[in-house]
Amino acid sequence: MFEFDKYEAHRHSKPPARPETAHMSATGIQKISFLMWGEHCIECAAPACFSSCDLYEARPDKRCRRFEYGLYRNRNFPSLHGFGAEVVFKRWGKIETRGNVRMMPVWQVRILEQATTAFSLITNTVGRLLGKMTGNIRWNYATYALMERFVQQLRKGQMKVQPDGFLVEIYNPTPEPLSLQLVMSIDRSRVPMGVPLEQLPHPFVDKLTIDSGFFHKLIPATAFKSIIESGLAFNIALLPEADKGARLVFLSLDFVTLSSKSRAGVGEVKENPKAIKPNAKCMIFDLDNTLWDGVLLEREEVVLRPGMKDLIEMLDKRGILLSIASKNAHDHAWSKLQELGLTEFFLYPKINWLPKSQNIAQIAKDLNIGLDACVFIDDSEFELKEVGQALPQVACHHVSQVTELVKEPRFQGSSSGEAGRRRKLYQENIMRHQAAEGFSGDYIDFLRSCGISLDIQPYASESFERITELVQRTNQLNFSGRKYDRNQIQLILGDAERDKWVLKCQDKFGSYGTVGFCIVRQDAETIEIEDFMLSCRVQGKFIEQALFDFLAKQYSKGDVQRLWVNFCQTDRNAPAKQVLDELKFKPDEKGGLGREVKGDSFACNFIEVRGSVLPH
Repeated sequence: MFEFDKYEAHRHSKPPARPETAHMSATGIQKISFLMWGEHCIECAAPACFSSCDLYEARPDKRCRRFEYGLYRNRNFPSLHGFGAEVVFKRWGKIETRGNVRMMPVWQVRILEQATTAFSLITNTVGRLLGKMTGNIRWNYATYALMERFVQQLRKGQMKVQPDGFLVEIYNPTPEPLSLQLVMSIDRSRVPMGVPLEQLPHPFVDKLTIDSGFFHKLIPATAFKSIIESGLAFNIALLPEADKGARLVFLSLDFVTLSSKSRAGVGEVKENPKAIKPNAKCMIFDLDNTLWDGVLLEREEVVLRPGMKDLIEMLDKRGILLSIASKNAHDHAWSKLQELGLTEFFLYPKINWLPKSQNIAQIAKDLNIGLDACVFIDDSEFELKEVGQALPQVACHHVSQVTELVKEPRFQGSSSGEAGRRRKLYQENIMRHQAAEGFSGDYIDFLRSCGISLDIQPYASESFERITELVQRTNQLNFSGRKYDRNQIQLILGDAERDKWVLKCQDKFGSYGTVGFCIVRQDAETIEIEDFMLSCRVQGKFIEQALFDFLAKQYSKGDVQRLWVNFCQTDRNAPAKQVLDELKFKPDEKGGLGREVKGDSFACNFIEVRGSVLPH
């Protein structure tokens, strides 16, 4: 279910999106769970941020508007729920729901959605009236609070049937690809006190590259099994990598239980035979007498087919992905591709003795694209027919046709710089999955493999806007609980008696940007952290500990014996308290929390810390 009741038509200036091709619908879905998808802020600090944040813009229920016009019920897109949810993300926006895996028949969930929609019309009206009468803004979003509690109650029910996977169906109406990060993680604000953070199930993170048109992926439940079986409250969110302006139509974001027939091929889709073929997203080549002239096992001196390298480079620049399905000895063939300087172009190559139809189906699954977006090139009529019969959605062409084939409109791709980076996006995602799979048991080893680096520098004026956003919006990891407006922030930044530090973080998969800000002063034998705000984007990565280690060394002159943090408990910053508890901070006589500093008290050797030394 989507939060359609907060839609504002007067903000919706562009015509609703319409599909350019027929939709390939998922089949064999027997049960789904009730989820309440709504607009949220990445750094939500409601309701305090409503008065302190420059980005705050009120919805009808007074919560912050993070989609341009809310969620629009777009009936141009038939789906599991009967329609699509069209959104345009604003800065810091994300779409999120509380997790629930209590599976119910699809028809029951749809009735439940209709009932809660009708119920929300009543609670919206009552909430607005009580908000005016009492002056308490929280009454305005009574519907939101009640829906969250309802989902929580459903979640607490006995899980008699587990989902087979999480279904993602999205339509991208724009010509350029958009990247989303799907995050499924334990809600740390609801974790019982005393449970060590490192013992929580690891978050499930998947990077989705949504090309123009329809996107379909069924993520097997084994990928997030530890989360749903933990019994702990969890959240699911999708965050666009673009800072703002990402426009998408969400068709299905659901836990699903499949029929036994569909379960045998998780992710299977049914093609509409009248559907117009969408633009090609991946061209898959055979090797012998296709990519090169000759049979490698018969003679070593094979050469590239004339013009083949230029064709490969052209398709790559257009953003069309490339792969291989070849019956060959893998190491032998891959060595020849390295010799020819082509290995960097091919994603998820399948060089083995399995049927090519099986390999091509796996390539499409690995790339998260539909089979109808794949094109297979081979010299063998037998192989072309085998693939064509097993996978009728795949376009199969003889290699002699390839030069003319790439002139067709569906192979034109895009000339944008983003299209030229598409292969790199996939390669980064491959690295991310390989790293996560290699360290499924030891969280610290996993973090070490990520190559996290933390850059800690004195505040500079170019960081003002981002620091303002952090100070106004950070909530769960706001250690002092304070909120400042822009004028107050400028006064703080101009105070020469205090040191101001800005934290930037990245790992081998990319940059998180500016993630933290802290205000520090040294008083006799104590390092005092008067304010510390850290983005939840790096929550659980031990950035706090790495900062404390840096500060202990930065201010160490032989007389520093204590580190003190101005921690003030709020109803939202329990995760910050949990971090300090894990690091053995204790209540201090002047308030806040402190502990002794001895040698490498906060050593964090799996994070590379870079920082400048302040003159004192």
